[in-house]
Amino acid sequence: ITTTNDNYCSDNIKEYAELLISRSKRTEDILSKQIKKLSTDNSVLLKELDVMHSAMSDLHKRYDRARGIINQMKKREDALEDEIRQLQEELRNSEDNCRYISKTCDEKLEEASTKVELVKNETEKDRIMMEASIKRLELENTSWQSKFRDKENSERELIAICDSLMAVKEQEISEA
Repeated sequence: ITTTNDNYCSDNIKEYAELLISRSKRTEDILSKQIKKLSTDNSVLLKELDVMHSAMSDLHKRYDRARGIINQMKKREDALEDEIRQLQEELRNSEDNCRYISKTCDEKLEEASTKVELVKNETEKDRIMMEASIKRLELENTSWQSKFRDKENSERELIAICDSLMAVKEQEISEA
C-alpha cells in the first residue's frame, strides 16, 4: 500500500505541481499581459504628461505674454489718464481765460458804450450850439444886410442931394 500510496502521493504531487506550474504560467501570462498593458498605459500616460507639460509650458508663455501686454496697457492707461487730467486742467484754464476775456470784453464794451453815449450827447450839444450859432449868424447877416441896404439907400440919397446941390451951384456959377 505504501507504494501505491506513494505513487498516489507522488502523482498527486506531480499533478499539483503541474497545476501550480500551469497556474503560475497563466498567472505569469496574465501578469505579463498586465505589465504590457501597464507599460502601454504608462507610455500613453507619459505621452499625455508630455503633452500636458508642453501645454502648460505654452500656457505659461501665453500667461507671461498676456501679463506683459496687460502691464503695457496699464502703463498706457495711466499715461492716458495723466494726459486726460492735463487736458482737463488746460480746459479749465482755457475756460477761466475765456470767462476773463468775456468779462473784460463786456467791461470794455460797457465802457465804450458809455463813452459813445457821452460823445453822442456832446456831439448833440455841439450840433445844437452850432445850429444856434448859425441861426444867430444868419440873423446878424440879415441885420447887416438890412443895415447895408439902408446905408446904400442913404448914400444914394446923399449922392442925389449932392448931385442936385452941385447942379444948383453949377447953374449959379454959370449964371453969374
